[in-house]
Amino acid sequence: MPKNTTRSKARAAQKRPVARRREWPILPMVVGGIFTVAFVGLLVFAYISSRGPGGINGQPVANIKCEAGEQVAVHYHAHLTIIYRGQPALIPPQTGIISQNRTINCFYWLHTHTTSGIIHIEAPKEFANRQFTVGDFFQIWNQPLTSKQVTTFPVGKGDQVKVWVDGKPYTGDPRKIVLKSHSQIVIEVGPPFIDPPPTFDWTSSDATSEAGTGG
Repeated sequence: MPKNTTRSKARAAQKRPVARRREWPILPMVVGGIFTVAFVGLLVFAYISSRGPGGINGQPVANIKCEAGEQVAVHYHAHLTIIYRGQPALIPPQTGIISQNRTINCFYWLHTHTTSGIIHIEAPKEFANRQFTVGDFFQIWNQPLTSKQVTTFPVGKGDQVKVWVDGKPYTGDPRKIVLKSHSQIVIEVGPPFIDPPPTFDWTSSDATSEAGTGG
């Protein structure tokens, strides 16, 4: 074979580009995956929210109806605080208020408006003598209140549930606590515990703007 031909093939081999393994852009894929998961999570949250708290969707709960408008014949307020291992837990806003597409469909006679922990008790006049309870509110919230679990918080081995009503220890079934005007109920899962428990200031600007200065 002529030397010139051999040299030409050698030069062609040197100039031929080397095939590289395709590298996928890892960071954009990871970020995109995170946004996808977040978006799906928002869709799930929106769906659950549209169906009311925990799937409660306007049907009577504990013989408590969901009315098209807020009732005013019986109207007073109580306050609930939940503390898990020394940290206050959120009482969700709009609990007991069923809405869809930002339009309110109905109000249960027990409901919240904000994350303040204020429970609004608003019922027709024929129920003026009914004693609404903490258990009624938890049923509307569709959350457990037992010696084994308080809302989403498990009561594990070595844990306790302590309850205070108006600053005094309560040793009975917390579900049977009657919600009275300006009652302050504190439910703690611990240890640790906050003792004495926190108190709610009904005269604060936040409280009066939501619940007024009456009951």
